[in-house]
Amino acid sequence: MNDTAEYLLPEELDKLQSVLVEHMPTSGSMPLDAAHGYLTALAAHTDRVDHAVARARVLGEIAGEHGIEPLLRKFHEQILRDLESGDYGPLIMQMPREDGSMLPLPYGWCEGYVLGLNTAGEDRRELAAADEQAAARLTPIYAFLMYEESQMFDPPDEQAHRETVGELGESAVWLYRWWQQRGGA
Repeated sequence: MNDTAEYLLPEELDKLQSVLVEHMPTSGSMPLDAAHGYLTALAAHTDRVDHAVARARVLGEIAGEHGIEPLLRKFHEQILRDLESGDYGPLIMQMPREDGSMLPLPYGWCEGYVLGLNTAGEDRRELAAADEQAAARLTPIYAFLMYEESQMFDPPDEQAHRETVGELGESAVWLYRWWQQRGGA
C-alpha cells in the first residue's frame, strides 16, 4: 500500500490538526494525537461503534464544518490499513529539548486509546484485563496515564520512557489482531 494518494499529505495533516486544536475549547474536538489513539482502539470494535460515529466524536460539534471530514476519513482509513498490515506507528507528539533531542509525549495518544477502549465497552476492557497477554500489551498504554503532571516533560527514567513509547505501536497492532480473532468481542 505505497500509493501516496491514500495517505494524508503533510499539509493535509497540518490542516486537520490545526482545525481540531483551534476548536477544541468550544466544540469538544480532539487533538490529532488523541484522535489517532481513539480511532486505533476502536478499529476492532465496529460492532460497537460505527466508523462514522467514531469520526463524529473526534470532530465534536465541528462535524460538517471547515471541510475537514474528508481529511479525517482519509486519516482514519490510513490507521485501519496500517493496523491491518502491521505497519503501524502511533502518532506521538515530540517536544524539542535544549540539547537538540526530542522527547516523545505519548500522553494524548494514550488518553485517546483508553477513551476508545472505554467507548467500546467495559466488557471489552474486562476481557483484555482477564487475558495475561492482552493485559501486558495494555500496560505501556496505561503506564503513561499514571505520570504525575511534573513528570510529563521530565520523565523520572527517560530511557524507560523512550523504550515504553517504542512498545506502543506493536501493542496496538497486537491488540487489534487479538480483538479481531475474537470477532471484536
